[in-house]
Parts: sequence; structure tokens; C-alpha cells
Amino acid sequence: MSSSLCLASIEPQQCTRKSASGFRASCPCVRPVRSHSRAYRSLPLHAVATASMDSEVASTTRCESISGLITRREGLMGGIVTALASGVVAAPAHADDFVRTSTGLKVLEAKIGDGESPKKGDTVVVHWSAYTSGYQGKRVDNTSVRDEPFVFTVGNNEVIAGFEEAVLGMNVGGLRRIEIPGELPELSYPRDRKERFTDLLSEKQSVIGIKYRYGPQPSEFGGQRALDFVLDNPTLQPFNRTLVFDIRLLNIRGRK
Repeated sequence: MSSSLCLASIEPQQCTRKSASGFRASCPCVRPVRSHSRAYRSLPLHAVATASMDSEVASTTRCESISGLITRREGLMGGIVTALASGVVAAPAHADDFVRTSTGLKVLEAKIGDGESPKKGDTVVVHWSAYTSGYQGKRVDNTSVRDEPFVFTVGNNEVIAGFEEAVLGMNVGGLRRIEIPGELPELSYPRDRKERFTDLLSEKQSVIGIKYRYGPQPSEFGGQRALDFVLDNPTLQPFNRTLVFDIRLLNIRGRK
């Protein structure tokens, strides 16, 4: 493979490869990735680097660029950034990619912001996406696709504990991937529907439904159905309720 630059559109089979002869629609970095979940098939290898569920794709899989070889971890970071913007499910990270906090939340820094960090009482603006990573890898939502940022006040009991903990540790401009283990329900959405829902109708939702007591709440019917199924199904094991969020801190309102 000659030295060149892969430009990731993250859309399957739509990668372009820039070389001395120009752009080619067929990039050798894109090929199907075997997985137990349809969501991980046909992802660009330069964006996801590897699929941890595929024993035939080794963790040393690399894509050549003008600066040399991109490691699996570097590819994963790029995949998180582009997946949040495009709505495509990014590949799962390996366990050792995360740092576990004292509460049990798993955090992966995809990009460290250069702005200020929020504190309790601040109103923050974020983009977020989420997936039911412990069960079929279903997309829950992605606010970047609709360009509808999520706004909430830190420390006001408006979001689930794991989400708030993640945002409190970020800087404006930063991007984090967090994993909320299904074995730690105190960090996630309540499993009891009486605690999960209020008596109010959802506002600014594409589907009319009952509002979640703690955000962020999916705006898409399919996403909320996938999330509620994972939380409500009594036959699932705790690890099946593991959720992954990608969060970008856009702004802190009232800060100069």
C-alpha cells in the first residue's frame, strides 16, 4: 500500500482515498467486519481500527497514512469523533482503553477540550449519542444528526448520575466516551418505570410519550424503544444493560 491519506466519511463503503492520481471511490481500508451485531458491519477500518468482537480482525490492524501507521487506539479515537457527527455506530473500545472512576464509571478521553470545565450550578450545552452496547448495539439517539444540542443544569438532578459525572470532568470542546456498566444501575436510568417516567408528556420529542424523570431522553421512537427494552426486559443479565455514551461539551452558558 502506497503512502497516502485516508479521508474518513465514516459512511460504509463511501470512503475516498487521496493519492498522487487523485481520489478513488474504492478505498482498501474499507471492508466488511464480522460481528454479532449488524451495527458493526462494513465499518471503515481506519475509523474503527478493529472490532473487538471479531476474533479474525487482530488488534494490530492498521491503516497506512502519510504520517505512518495509525494504531488501533488512534483509529478508535478518530472513529468516536466522526461517529458522533455522522450517526454511525463506532466500534466498541477495549476494556483497557477506559479509565474506571471511583464510582465505577468507565471513561475514555477521545479529545481533551481547551475551554473551561463546568461546576455544579452551570448550564451546559452538549451533543450526545448512546448505544445499548451490552445488547445488540442498538443506537439510542444522536443529537448531532439533528443538530439539537441537549441543555441541562449540572447538579440539579436533571440527568442520570453517570452522564453528569462525565460532563463535570470535561472541558469545553472536549469529547468523551463513557461506559455505564449494567451492573451499576445507580449510574444509569431507573429500571422501575415509576421512577423512570414522570406524569408529564415529553417536550420537543419527535414522538409523543411520557417524559423521563432523568435525562438525556431519546427523541427517536426506535431509540427509546431500544433503551426501554434493555431496561425493562427481566430475562436480560445485568451486563446486557450496559450503555455507551459519546458526549461533546459545546458550551457553558453564561461563561465568557
